[in-house]
Amino acid sequence: MYKAIVLACLINSPDQCWEFVDTRGPYQTIQQCTARSYEMANAIREIHKGDMEPQQFKCEPLVGMKL
Repeated sequence: MYKAIVLACLINSPDQCWEFVDTRGPYQTIQQCTARSYEMANAIREIHKGDMEPQQFKCEPLVGMKL
């Protein structure tokens, strides 16, 4: 099981970044988690309308069912 995390930073101040953690998961496969990460990145762009840009994502493996 994996949980999706996306790192996004302000465009005009790239040292100010936030981690966005998925609230839908966890996901059975790394492929599902990756797809969700891209979906989250697109939503971040849309919601923040050019002020924030996703920089990285990771699919963090879960131990048991711990989120």
